[in-house]
Amino acid sequence: MTIPEFFDRYEWNCEEVEPGIWRASFADEREEEYDLFVAQTADWLHFAVSPLTPRPTTECAISLHEALLHLNQSLRLARFALDDEGDVALLADLPLDDLRFAHFAASLDALTGYTRQLASELTRVATQPGYRSPLF
Repeated sequence: MTIPEFFDRYEWNCEEVEPGIWRASFADEREEEYDLFVAQTADWLHFAVSPLTPRPTTECAISLHEALLHLNQSLRLARFALDDEGDVALLADLPLDDLRFAHFAASLDALTGYTRQLASELTRVATQPGYRSPLF
């Protein structure tokens, strides 16, 4: 199966934004929209929800980074990362060897589930100095 066929089977639309990179979008319960990117390399399929939060204010950066490190210990199939510009992304990877739809769907389920569960709280940590989330 091709990546667009995997998305079709998952019942999501996607667009190829450049060769080997597809983008799909989804929303949380508050109607916030997120972009999910899938990039295919020679051996891997890389997933990214990016950006997950607004860039942190200067006063909030340390609190946000501490929260991300803490949360990374409890995530399954996914992890948080920071890019060169300070944007927070939620990432996952799958080996292409023996790639199956069930693996693709589990990755999308994990990424969308964690986004819906954590993005709002992480946004508050990133933008409201002194905010301490009850989730972490």
